[in-house]
Amino acid sequence: MLRNNSASRWTRTITALIVALFATVAAVRLFLNDPQDGQTSQVVQGTDIAGYAGDQFIEEPQIVVAAPEPIAITLTIEQTESLASLLEDAGLSTTDAQRWSWFFEKQANTARLAKGHSVTLYKDPETGGLRALKYALDGRVQVSEVTYGDEVIRTSEEPIKYVLRPVGVFFRMRTDFDHEATRNALPQPIVTALESAFRDRHPLNDLPRGADVRLIYQEKVSRDGSVHEVTGLEAAKISFAGKTLTAFAFRDENGEPHLYDSNGGALGPESLRFPVNFDYISSGFTERRFHPILHEYRPHEGVDLATHYGAPVKAVADGRVQAAGWCGELGRCVRIQHQGDIVSIYGHLSRISVGLVPGDNVEVGEVIGRVGTSGLSTGPHLHFGIERDGRYVNPLTASLGFHHTVSPRMRALFDRFKREYLATLNDLPDVAAHPTTSTVAVSHVSPAPSEADRADRARLHRSVIQLPESGLPNVETATSADQSDIGEFSERLGR
Repeated sequence: MLRNNSASRWTRTITALIVALFATVAAVRLFLNDPQDGQTSQVVQGTDIAGYAGDQFIEEPQIVVAAPEPIAITLTIEQTESLASLLEDAGLSTTDAQRWSWFFEKQANTARLAKGHSVTLYKDPETGGLRALKYALDGRVQVSEVTYGDEVIRTSEEPIKYVLRPVGVFFRMRTDFDHEATRNALPQPIVTALESAFRDRHPLNDLPRGADVRLIYQEKVSRDGSVHEVTGLEAAKISFAGKTLTAFAFRDENGEPHLYDSNGGALGPESLRFPVNFDYISSGFTERRFHPILHEYRPHEGVDLATHYGAPVKAVADGRVQAAGWCGELGRCVRIQHQGDIVSIYGHLSRISVGLVPGDNVEVGEVIGRVGTSGLSTGPHLHFGIERDGRYVNPLTASLGFHHTVSPRMRALFDRFKREYLATLNDLPDVAAHPTTSTVAVSHVSPAPSEADRADRARLHRSVIQLPESGLPNVETATSADQSDIGEFSERLGR
């Protein structure tokens, strides 16, 4: 009996221990597991879609409609006026116009728009509201204003980016050249270049009716089309009564641009007798002159040309600026280096042309400053001097001796450019097909156009040189190349 009780007690004890062990394990497992894991597991098990978050989080996609392109309106300022006044004329309220003007003035340091400058307004085609504007401060920098709504306006200065565009023009003379130039909207710099080139060959106003005028000039155009600037005449061909006048732009071995005839001779005046229109010579070139301020005798190494204060002073020949600034007793002065170790000197200036600095190239007749009385001077006049080989010579008797011709070394390259120019000029639309002016941008296409292209006379078929700077053929690289390399050089220019 006792043995049976003992066995029963051991059985109950073991059973209790097993039950306690299972209870302990269950409690520990319940304690260590995150209850959220169970919830997440249930959610994941409840769907086959990754990232499912329930129907309550799904929204309808929004459709964004792009704003229509603004309408660009470019204006040339006819007379100086305030930006606020212009914007009011353009339809803005006085408050809005003044707000735009206030931001503009902070950036440009002026609220006024200068005569001859361009401004472009970008208006919303639906509401007519102003989105942005651009104003050219000068030929290099423009002020840009953009609105982001809620009266937020951002203003900044940015450089004007240009592209070069050769333009071909063809017309037949009906009246005198001045009227034809106006009627055909030739830029004034091109008219001046043509008149200067042919003045000694055949004055343009003496051309007979029926004369054919073909020319190519190049202009810089800002990428948004708001700023245009003519860079120079590229080529011209005028035919009348069995005669032909031609001009071709080319750079000589010194890199100086010039116009040449078909034989390689320079066109236009190559030097001026005097740099200013003067009333009289107040002091001549002498080894002994009594100085009116220093009260002593000393050499006067130039001539004094008396004229009114502010008269324009012009470079007497093509050259490169050697100095432009204060020159001691001569006050404000400019020194220009010409070919043949010749230097021209212009002293006592009231001011030097804006932007003129040493190293700049200048052309004959270009205004380099204004007459003044700076330095040791008793009244407004220009001191004009000439150095040859480092020694002063008398400007009244010295000959500058300029006579530009294309050098034999560069002749083959010049002839190649001339053929390109003539081919393009001859390919301009003819009068019979286009009785009025034909003006087209010269495009760069294959040098061997198809017959279909030739039939489309509104487009030129040959490549006119489109080069850096003024667009004139740049032969500076070619000066160090053998003539056998001219073909390769022309290919690099895009021939």
